[in-house]
Amino acid sequence: MRISEQARQDNRARILERAAELFCERGFEATTTRDVAVASGVAAGTLFNYFPTKETLGMTLVAEALAQGADDHRRRCTGDEDLTEDLFLLIASGLRQLRPLRPFLGPVLERSLSPFPRKTVCPEGEAAREAHLAAVANLLGRHGFAPRLDPVVIALYWSLYLGILACWTSDPSPNQEATRALIDYSLRLFAQVICGAEPGGDDGR
Repeated sequence: MRISEQARQDNRARILERAAELFCERGFEATTTRDVAVASGVAAGTLFNYFPTKETLGMTLVAEALAQGADDHRRRCTGDEDLTEDLFLLIASGLRQLRPLRPFLGPVLERSLSPFPRKTVCPEGEAAREAHLAAVANLLGRHGFAPRLDPVVIALYWSLYLGILACWTSDPSPNQEATRALIDYSLRLFAQVICGAEPGGDDGR
């Protein structure tokens, strides 16, 4: 029996909501796709029609949070930010949206966004990576840099960003202050590389 598009969207939203709840309560590794299917009130085969793997489920939650963070960043920008302030706002906006997922974020990112060679590539992870780097490229374009970034620049930024995510997922400091310090230094280092600024300077330009 064919269901309406609205019913499909409702099913998808319910599966994602229940998955997030279970991943937070039980952990990503301990939760099975069967657990998610039962909690969502759908058959296992139906769940796989929406999300073929548990990694797909987890990374879809991450990708949607990051997309919302990018939207928040666009709304909050005044246009008066310097380069490092603008990048800090982009990353901080994403982390704010990821906060509800923090209890299970580590295993999802390790499987889906790891820079090391993998047997299989998570399409949702690759899409999230491309979307984030596109947002960074647009941001740099607003600050006078070429819209097409050098691959070395992309690799440097992505390595720094993954380091920030890895730190944040397990940062025990109050309000993740250690992560904030890492973001600040990492972005000043990035600015130094692409435009010659000193990491400890007052301006990223």
